[in-house]
Amino acid sequence: MNMIPFLKKRCVNRRVAGIVLVMTAALILAGQLSAQGKQDRYSRVAPNSISFSEIRGYENWAVVAPSYRTDKSEVRIILGNETILKAYREGVPGNGKPFPDGSILVKVGWAERKHPSFPAALEPDALQRVEFMIKDAKKFKKTQGWGYARFVYDVKTDSFAPYGKDAAFDQECSMCHTLVKDRDYVFTSYGRR
Repeated sequence: MNMIPFLKKRCVNRRVAGIVLVMTAALILAGQLSAQGKQDRYSRVAPNSISFSEIRGYENWAVVAPSYRTDKSEVRIILGNETILKAYREGVPGNGKPFPDGSILVKVGWAERKHPSFPAALEPDALQRVEFMIKDAKKFKKTQGWGYARFVYDVKTDSFAPYGKDAAFDQECSMCHTLVKDRDYVFTSYGRR
């Protein structure tokens, strides 16, 4: 709706109309600046140049499997994009084939807490991290075709920070994943549904 003709007709004093227009513009601008001030996690980039934006929309991906890490008291879910889900359904890695390029697994980790109504059950508490691995045989030759990234969540600032100070994080992850070399370096199994 064009407010200028309305204000000109309704306001006896054009000065009041001008003030109203300036205040409205200021409120709109303040709202835009406030939204820009909040961190855009997708603008974050790990030291090895893997961007959080490479997993945009992961919140809606299918669950591959739950995970629990006893040494970290952390509840986790492993999510997968459609490329890796299709490969899992076709029997990868149990059929001896590698995951195709474009496969992505995302691990979301929360601190654990006992469910208040059912203490035998654990449930997610504060978000701690989002990690992921991306298959690209050409780009990640040094790490057996997989690129790794971890972004640590800070509850106080509601923001993510890339883990690690240099690109060596990729090598660190790769070394652990060599334990499952025969599974194309992927720990997570796709449970029967």
